[in-house]
Amino acid sequence: MVNLFSPFTINQLEIRNRFIRSATMDSMADNGLVSEAELKMYEDLGKGEIGLIISHGLYPVQEGKASPGQIGVDTEESIRSLTKLVDKVHENGGKIAAQILHGGWLCNPEVTGRAPVGPSAVTNPQSGMKIRELTNDEVYGLVDSYIQAARRIKESGFDGVQLHAAHSWILSAFLSPVTNKRTDEWGGSSEKRTGIVKKICEGIRNVVGNDYPLMVKLGIKDYHPEGKSIDDGILQAQILESAGVDSIEVSEGLEQDFFHHIRADVTAPYYLEECRRVKNALSIPVMLVGGMRKLEDMQRVITSGTADAVSMCRPFIMDPYLITHLKSGSLDGSNCTSCNQCMRRMGQGKLECVLV
Repeated sequence: MVNLFSPFTINQLEIRNRFIRSATMDSMADNGLVSEAELKMYEDLGKGEIGLIISHGLYPVQEGKASPGQIGVDTEESIRSLTKLVDKVHENGGKIAAQILHGGWLCNPEVTGRAPVGPSAVTNPQSGMKIRELTNDEVYGLVDSYIQAARRIKESGFDGVQLHAAHSWILSAFLSPVTNKRTDEWGGSSEKRTGIVKKICEGIRNVVGNDYPLMVKLGIKDYHPEGKSIDDGILQAQILESAGVDSIEVSEGLEQDFFHHIRADVTAPYYLEECRRVKNALSIPVMLVGGMRKLEDMQRVITSGTADAVSMCRPFIMDPYLITHLKSGSLDGSNCTSCNQCMRRMGQGKLECVLV
C-alpha cells in the first residue's frame, strides 16, 4: 500500500512524501520583490517537512499583476529577490517550485496601470469591465513572457516550475469557450484553446531542459453553464502531457464566483471525480487539491489510486508544521474549518489564520 509519507518523483525530483503545499497568494510582496514577512513564512514552511512547496503565483509581466502584493518574475532583479526565498526553504530541508500566474482579465487597472486583457473582448461579469482582446502578436509575446519567467525561476534555484491554468486567470480563460471566442490558431476547438499553454510548455522545456520538473495547475472543468466539460479538460491534460508536462494538479477552471474553488465550510475532498478520470487518462503524477483535512481522507485519495499526492492551501496557513504533527501522530488532520477568514485578510496584505 502506498503511504502518504512515502516518497515519489516528478521528473527527476524526488519528493519525500505525498503532501504538497498548493500555491497560495499572500499579497505581502514589496513592490514585486520578496518581503521579509514572506521570507519568514517560507522559512517556516521549509522547516515543516512538506514534500513540495509551491510558491505564491509570480507575475511574468507587469500587465499580469493580479494584486498589489504579488511577487514578480518579470525582471532580472527578480532573480536576486527570489533566490533569497529559495534559500530559506533549502536551508531548512524543503523543496520548492515556483508558480507563474498572469491575472489576465481579472486584473485591476489601478494595480497594473493598464486595461485588463484576455483571449477575447468579453465583459468581466464581476467588475463589469470590458476586456481588451490580445492581438496575435501579443499572444506570442505572452508566450515568451512565460518562457523567460521560467528561465528566471530556474536561475533562482527553484526545484521546478508550475503554470497556473485554473481559476479564471489568463491561461484558464484561454482554455474556456466562455472567455475564448477566437477563431484563429488560439481558439475554436478544445485543442486550439489549449494551444497557448502547449506552446508555453514546449518553449519552457527548450529553455530549462528535459530534467527540470514542469507542472500545470489545470482547471479540469468550468463551473459555468456554458463552460468546458470534464471530457474537454481531460483532453487538454493529455495534450499538455504530450507537450512535456511532468505533473498535473487538478482543480477547477472558469468560475462564476471567484472564490468558488476555495469553498467555505467544506472539510472533505471535492474534486474526486475529476481527479479519478484525469489519473486514469494520464501516465504522469497527478495531485489533488481542495478540502483536504482528515488524514484518513487524504490516505484514501492515495490508496484508491485517485491521485499520487494531495495539495493543501488553507491548512498550511493555519499551521506550517502540519506535516510534522501528522507524522508524529499528535494530530489526525488539520484543524482548519474552511471559514475563509484567511482569504479575506489576504486582501488586506496579510496571510494569517484567525483561529491561532
